Amino acid sequence: MNLDLFPLGWVHLVASLAALAVGMLVLLRPKGTPVHKRRGRVYALALLVTSGTALGIYRRGIFFFPHWLAIAALVVTTAGVLAAHFKKPQKAWLHLTCLLTSLYILVGGGVNEIFLRVDFLHRLAPTLNSPAVGLTHLAVQILFLALIGYFNAVMLREPRMKRLVQPNEPAESFGE
Repeated sequence: MNLDLFPLGWVHLVASLAALAVGMLVLLRPKGTPVHKRRGRVYALALLVTSGTALGIYRRGIFFFPHWLAIAALVVTTAGVLAAHFKKPQKAWLHLTCLLTSLYILVGGGVNEIFLRVDFLHRLAPTLNSPAVGLTHLAVQILFLALIGYFNAVMLREPRMKRLVQPNEPAESFGE
């Protein structure tokens, strides 16, 4: 395994692993609790550090595709945090989709790094244009698209399910 990183690379690695771990907790644990909100803030901060440090890493000496993905991660994370903070739209589909999109960008970058740094995989796929890398990215993309579909479907059904479970609550008036 090749971990010859500059100090900025080590900060990037630690922030990426923290963002991945906390992001998975945010995704898989109960929503709307104070713990969820704290974890969400930690995730956003870790992703901010990950993206910020990614913008400072120049392996090839040029601004290229991974830097644009860091900017995209910043944009979707900001949109997700704002959607959660202002609760707009009322249903949390935007917040949830932004979380999953930022996690996808994070995992996609991890796929590239694993193929670059793990000797066995680097011998298997000496360039990132290799079919093995492409198929791995395709599998990750399909997984995250399925997760976006699944979690949004569950979340969008939730209010209807709550109405079915609690039919005695008074209906909300449109005039209020």
